[in-house]
Amino acid sequence: MKLAARGALAATMITAALIATAVPATAGDVAPANGSIVGDWKTRTLGIKQTATFDKDGRVYGDSGCNRFTGSYTIKGDRIKIGPLASTLKACPQPRMDAEMIFLTKLQAAVIYSATDTALRIYTSKDYIGFRAA
Repeated sequence: MKLAARGALAATMITAALIATAVPATAGDVAPANGSIVGDWKTRTLGIKQTATFDKDGRVYGDSGCNRFTGSYTIKGDRIKIGPLASTLKACPQPRMDAEMIFLTKLQAAVIYSATDTALRIYTSKDYIGFRAA
């Protein structure tokens, strides 16, 4: 199978998996944030380790599984907007690239968050990323 066809197939499979597991979120679906988003957080996407650090000045940065990323975020109540994000351009094996694409896409689609001292959830309109304190 040619590389382009494998990549298209992998993207289709990932998209189908995301749609199958998507859970819509609205402001009423989650408790208001009762903790601070500021700090170091870790998660996994498709088994690939990823990190995000939210600083008190509205910057977010971390490791998306293959590349480093950076950008900004704003918060108003339990609403959050992340991005645009910039990333380094290393090439990695396809599973890492797939995990990175999902992670960065979800971050930039963020609409709501909920945080405690040990857990952070960033919700998109269809899904969420669950983080643990690093």
